Amino acid sequence: MLKNLLFTSLTSLYYAIIPVYFSAKLFPKRTNSKTLISITIAVSIILLWFLHMLKLYGYESETTTLIQLIIFFNIFVLFKGSAKQKILSYFIFLFLSILAEILSINIYIQIYNLFIYRNKYNALNIYSLCNFHEKLIIELLIFALNYLFYKNVVSLLKECINYLKFTLLLLITFPVFLPLIATEVIHYAAFTNHFIPVFLYIICCFISILLFIHALNVFKKEQANLNRNLHKIELLKKQLEMSEEMKQEYTKIRKWNHDIENHLLSLAYLTDMKKTEEAEKYCISVLQNTSNQNKLTPANQEDSVL
Repeated sequence: MLKNLLFTSLTSLYYAIIPVYFSAKLFPKRTNSKTLISITIAVSIILLWFLHMLKLYGYESETTTLIQLIIFFNIFVLFKGSAKQKILSYFIFLFLSILAEILSINIYIQIYNLFIYRNKYNALNIYSLCNFHEKLIIELLIFALNYLFYKNVVSLLKECINYLKFTLLLLITFPVFLPLIATEVIHYAAFTNHFIPVFLYIICCFISILLFIHALNVFKKEQANLNRNLHKIELLKKQLEMSEEMKQEYTKIRKWNHDIENHLLSLAYLTDMKKTEEAEKYCISVLQNTSNQNKLTPANQEDSVL
């Protein structure tokens, strides 16, 4: 009982914290209250622990579904972002978890067969046949691989989360799982000729390579489209800035025309009234004011400050 308690507590703690850590690198927080975030994570740990304990004594499919719903609930509630991006990030987290689990189990089986020299375990029966210490080693190996995957994938997802689609995600991830699935199918299929399983595995690997290359090409096209759209946005921003500057210059020109018109009307009035001296003084004052305004340009202001 104590071993089960330790194992479920460790697993619950991991799957309550790591998805939040993974999503915090991609999305802004919905709230800055550390208390609310801590309470949400604490409640998740308790619920996950309870469900993992139930999973040990049956109801595996139901408890697995509820565990995944709790993980998705934390991602959806604690962080801002569109529903599409959150669902994609959740599936990426799920795919990486499955990949880490498959790799960890296969690594442990290969090491076990290498040193024990006995084909006791396979990917389907290892959890039911292994003891607590072996299960703990596998789980720690899964945690380590998960952390390694998440740490390296987050930097890539930050750049492509805006244009990453579910179909593109399947194209990228499916070639990784296809050889592993083929290995398990070939292992349990009864082939009289040993050449057939090898040939099927080679075909699966070849298909995986082609699918992965196709996925990379699609990924590059999506990235190029995003860069093109970002370039258009930058051009629009520059056009808006230029139009704003032109608007300001147009306002200045209209003001200057209005001032000139007023000056001409004033001079015409003084000329009609035969006040030549006053008209001459008025012209001199207008010219002096204009020259003073020209001196107070931004460049001259910087020179005066220097």
